[in-house]
Amino acid sequence: MLKPSIMWVCIILYLAFVMGLSWFISWNTKRKQGHHNVFKAALPWPLLVMTYIASLMSVWVFFAGPGGYYRGGLTYWFSEMTYFPLFVVVMYFSTNKIWLVNAKRNYTTPSDCFCDRFNSKTLRVVTGLIFLVASIPYVTSVMVSIAQAAEVATGGAVSYRAVILVIGLCMVLFTSIGGFKSVAWTDTIQGIAFMIALAVIAFVAFKYVGNSSLTNVVNSILETTGESWFSYPGPYEWTTYASRFGYPFSCLIGYTIMLPHVFVRSAYSGDDLRTQRKVMWITPLLQALVWSLTFLIGAVGIAALPGMDSSVTEMIIPYIVENIINPVNGGLATVLMILFFIGAAGVGISTADSFLLVGASVVSDDFIITLFGRNLDQKKKEPIGRIVILVLGAISVLMALDPPDLVYTLIMFAISICMPLFPILMYGIYWKRATKKAAVICSIVGSVLVLLTYFVWNIGGSWYGAIGFAANVILMPVISLLDKPDDPAESAAFFEALNDGHEKFFNLVPLRSREKA
Repeated sequence: MLKPSIMWVCIILYLAFVMGLSWFISWNTKRKQGHHNVFKAALPWPLLVMTYIASLMSVWVFFAGPGGYYRGGLTYWFSEMTYFPLFVVVMYFSTNKIWLVNAKRNYTTPSDCFCDRFNSKTLRVVTGLIFLVASIPYVTSVMVSIAQAAEVATGGAVSYRAVILVIGLCMVLFTSIGGFKSVAWTDTIQGIAFMIALAVIAFVAFKYVGNSSLTNVVNSILETTGESWFSYPGPYEWTTYASRFGYPFSCLIGYTIMLPHVFVRSAYSGDDLRTQRKVMWITPLLQALVWSLTFLIGAVGIAALPGMDSSVTEMIIPYIVENIINPVNGGLATVLMILFFIGAAGVGISTADSFLLVGASVVSDDFIITLFGRNLDQKKKEPIGRIVILVLGAISVLMALDPPDLVYTLIMFAISICMPLFPILMYGIYWKRATKKAAVICSIVGSVLVLLTYFVWNIGGSWYGAIGFAANVILMPVISLLDKPDDPAESAAFFEALNDGHEKFFNLVPLRSREKA
């Protein structure tokens, strides 16, 4: 275990680096432009790909991920891999289309495109609340996990509350100071750091437990758990029939597309169409790499330490380091424990600051500025955005000091609550007959169904947001057809921007017409 002094040196150096980089990016942007948009920036593809990956992954990859593969087995990994090829298709037909519109309409918050398409302030408020509800629990859960990583790495020798306060307040400050562009740069570096840390931990564990032989690992699992780890529903009977569909489907729609901070990146932030295409095919490859490394840790864990209680399987990385590697090589165990904390902190902070930004943009732009009719220029919007970031960050820190029991459930709930908005988005893009009344009703009904799924029917752990999603697939066209059509002028600007985007970025003229021309 690490000494508290070593842990605090790691924390201080890490935060000093992140805050220094954030300040430099903010200073450099202001030097060139005089000011910068706190909530928006156009990013080149390497920066966008890495900030997308870093902000998407969360501390899940160091806690719940290995624990999930430990409990769920090989088939859980197979079920998760199924959504990566589909991501390319879904992004092409959804966020890439919104990017075409955004090139002309200049959106900032996730609700902007919904409001622009349906011309409804009510829809802006409802979707804004949904995105805000998804953001705050995620920020809280990430800070809780980072503090837990520090506790575990030091054997409880550091104060949980002290870590929360130091990391939480620093994160809020550098997010407020730097804004979107600096967050993208810090996320990129933290994304590289967490992937390196994860890879080192995975391969060292693989070497010490399985002697770098996959056959040895498989044989050890067969000896300790039999064939249950290689078949549904897994050794802990965790991967049920419902979750085989519900979990990867929620990852495909809710996790990689509709979570608010991810939506802003994949739909608004690419500086050209080439960037969008890079995000579309590179990010699923990186996701598959990260989950495969996480899977390897889970497999090594159950081979080396079978029969762990499900409540502690999320700590499988420090358990491997402390019980398998430390008795053989104490120096290496110390390095791995540092990497465990740095990796968890890096991927956690990069997720939390992204959620904090988008949550603050919802409050600032969707509620304070838009609803109260304030026509402010960018320089006047800046301080409002920074103040909102500080307030929401303080709320998240206070929640993390005394967190709810089911933090992981809150993460999956955040993913689920966003899923029912996807059918509204798709009908809005591809069907002009979709009405604002249908969109408002479906946004409410979908959210209510997700709440019922979790808190009344108690099936949220297997179906997630799929029921709310399915209901809106049906309700959106039915209500639209029963409702009188909206005034076409209300959505004319949206579809004009979409058509202009097609003409500008895609050559849709038939080949014969081009040859004649």
